[in-house]
Amino acid sequence: RRAGRAEGPVAARDLAALSRLEQAAEDLARALTLAGRGAERLPAAEWRPLLALALDGAALPATGEPVAGAAELWGLDEAPGRTGSAALVLGCARGAFPAAPPPEPLLREPERRAINEALRRGAVPTAGARRADALHRAACALAAGREVVALGWPGDGPSGGGGPAPLAAEALLAVGVALDQPPETPTLAGARTPAEALAAVVRLSRKGPAAAARAMALLPAGLAGRAEAALARGAVEAERRDAVLAGVATPHAGRVEGAALAALAARLPDEWSPSLLEAHARCPFRFLAAVGLGLADPESTGLDIDGRDEGSLLHAVLERWVAARVARHAWPPDGGAADQAEARAVADGLFTRFEREGRTGDPAVWAARREAVRARLDRIVAAEAGAASGLTPALLEFRFGTGSPRPPLELASGGEVVRVRGRIDRVDASPERLLVIDYKNARGGARHRPLLEPESFGVDSYQVPLYLLAAARELPGRAPSATYQLLKSAERLEPVAGAPDEPALAAAVVGAVGRIRGGDLPIRSRDCEGCPFGAVCRFPGVAERGAGGEAAS
Repeated sequence: RRAGRAEGPVAARDLAALSRLEQAAEDLARALTLAGRGAERLPAAEWRPLLALALDGAALPATGEPVAGAAELWGLDEAPGRTGSAALVLGCARGAFPAAPPPEPLLREPERRAINEALRRGAVPTAGARRADALHRAACALAAGREVVALGWPGDGPSGGGGPAPLAAEALLAVGVALDQPPETPTLAGARTPAEALAAVVRLSRKGPAAAARAMALLPAGLAGRAEAALARGAVEAERRDAVLAGVATPHAGRVEGAALAALAARLPDEWSPSLLEAHARCPFRFLAAVGLGLADPESTGLDIDGRDEGSLLHAVLERWVAARVARHAWPPDGGAADQAEARAVADGLFTRFEREGRTGDPAVWAARREAVRARLDRIVAAEAGAASGLTPALLEFRFGTGSPRPPLELASGGEVVRVRGRIDRVDASPERLLVIDYKNARGGARHRPLLEPESFGVDSYQVPLYLLAAARELPGRAPSATYQLLKSAERLEPVAGAPDEPALAAAVVGAVGRIRGGDLPIRSRDCEGCPFGAVCRFPGVAERGAGGEAAS
């Protein structure tokens, strides 16, 4: 209670001490068990000195900062996850930063690639992966300082040295520290290799088109073509950077025109789903990559069941279990052992089907995961019993639009009409109320609670308001509400009540579809988490940096 009223640092210290006390007591109980006294009930007079002895060897965990402002020396291997008030990164010399990966003594590169291809996963690191790992450690070292970052490299002198590594130079240039051209970076006249000549031309091009043209005239024909291509690629990247900062679409940053726009239009659906609209709201360029270019999210390559397959499995189990109970007028459940056994029996039948289809991951891992899914079902059954509110499931896996008995929703605004199809996981209803329930295979609600806010409808939330309209059309005369049910934690979020503003929602849907059909799909993300297309847009994490004004999540 005192910690709850204290200042932040004091509260953190006191709570850490309390946690350490609890851990010491648990360690003491474990030691007594190992000594054969686990079943004994120790009196307080005997327990206190033993606990005091355990606490004598305990200490609060380190805060992550050196004591009294001292410096701490880390190797680059320890850089990921490290942080400090200031970071001094030494040895940033050309050819040494990032550090070259050590040679592999056993397998050559073709053999390592063959092993990975045979196993269909990255079982052994390739040269590219080792270089990427070295670059990651170097970047983490540069990011370790929260307030001050300093870079050091050996300068000219008897022991050699010279300019910084290119990565260090780029890092310094990014914060406005321009370095004089080091001796290792020769001028165009002093270039000895094609790479040095191309680098010199690129540097000269920064002085303007006239300087670039004079430099190009000095190059041989073949090298001049490579230089032109390098400058063109640089111009493209500069355009993309400027477009991201401004939050607009350009020809190389999400602006689709001409034949490409016709190809995109051919891929767009006649009836739109809420998930497509939310994907566009999350990031228009990611929508372009997934729908326009057909780049699918990569499947899981681990041994565990893919999260999407696990979600489909739980959806199917709940649909069958709920439908069976409603059919025999046994809703709501009481959450007892019989109800849990019934849900498990339904799950076991679906487990067999998913196992036969190869959708449960490695069999050895699935043997343990299967029990975890069963335990999760037990929690969901108990939660259903606790959430009973006089409503009965009226619609299960309810579809509307093409391929279903019910017509699509039609939203009109400004003379344009957009048709929407969808599938609602479940609608509970009574003669007076209805509750749309959407299952999410998630544990925490931080990502989903904002989507239930009416202010988010038509901005980044489309599923909830569109499902509310569809449910109200199917079950008219009832007060509508909607919620998410988190399957991993068996938690049901606080529902949002009331019908959405249909004209405003229609305007938002028609506007979003119009921008998509017009090829206006900029790199402007609200959420980059889990996006596999960072190498395509070249700006992973742009949502966290808040570029383009509207891009901040």
